[in-house]
Amino acid sequence: MGSGQKGFLPTPLDKLVYLQGFLFGLEPPSACRWVKLLLPVLEMTLGHECVLPARQIRSVEEFCHAFPGVRDVFIDGTERPVQKPKNTRRRNKMYSGKKRQTTRKVVMMTDETRRVGFLSLSKNGRRHDKCLPDKADILRHIPSEVALWADTGFQGITKQHPNTQPPKKVTRKAPLSPEQKKENKLISGMRI
Repeated sequence: MGSGQKGFLPTPLDKLVYLQGFLFGLEPPSACRWVKLLLPVLEMTLGHECVLPARQIRSVEEFCHAFPGVRDVFIDGTERPVQKPKNTRRRNKMYSGKKRQTTRKVVMMTDETRRVGFLSLSKNGRRHDKCLPDKADILRHIPSEVALWADTGFQGITKQHPNTQPPKKVTRKAPLSPEQKKENKLISGMRI
């Protein structure tokens, strides 16, 4: 990011309009006119604004705006494969041992209706799932009455948010009891 020649099209919307014009044989002004004309119709049909989820939540009020009337929030990380960089140092930073390929990682937070209310910035696949919400400082803005459901990749999150429902983690020295396995299955079913 930031290297190379600056583009002639300054905003992502300008680039999207130009791409639409190129794909459909329209001149950029015509494509822009159609987007401005049809976007309100699309938003009215869908019943909500066509915007991306928040990248940062800085207060409890912003959280309540992103997740109105929510009781449970689900957090999980996802990785998407990217082209392997030629630079060995960059390749090592992007390598995810979990997926055994070079990836970019994102953490998202959804509600019961599967609506994404928070999406972290995309980082190298080598990073741990818990590092991304810590960097965004999102966990302290979640009200304590909202239950946070997470997987074992978010160990230690209970110290930051008291109403967290993580599954129990198995170790070689301490295998899970049948009750703990049953509880983990219940938590997994709720998250899925």
